[in-house]
Amino acid sequence: MIERLKQWFTGQTNEDPLSMQEEVAVAALLSEVMLADGEVTRAEQQRLESLLGQLFDQTPAQVHEWLQQGRAHQQDAVSLYEFTTHLKELPVPQREAILLALWRMALVDGELDKQEEAIVRQVAELLYIPHSRFILLKHKAQDEAD
Repeated sequence: MIERLKQWFTGQTNEDPLSMQEEVAVAALLSEVMLADGEVTRAEQQRLESLLGQLFDQTPAQVHEWLQQGRAHQQDAVSLYEFTTHLKELPVPQREAILLALWRMALVDGELDKQEEAIVRQVAELLYIPHSRFILLKHKAQDEAD
């Protein structure tokens, strides 16, 4: 931390603060939804890993790496904007796939917590997903969960 402050004061940063892989940003967002209700179950953890693997068609080892990086970024993050700024330029189908994954994550335990829904709603707004699509994706995830 002290080293990062020294680099900041001298203007010698090793990495661009905006350089974050989209996979890491999505991992952080999925983790935010998982943690929103204050409980983390094994089923939620498994679903998070599964969703991330499906979205990016990657191995469990790569998914674990993204999750570790995403959690590291979460600790330093002030808002969800820090993650969505990396995703809002993606094509609409990809942004909607991310939002659907967030809904699926929120519904893993069979309940939709208000905090989980608030995070998904905020992400939808930051990704410029219209409210009608937000609701459609919510219903799709709910139908899958039933």
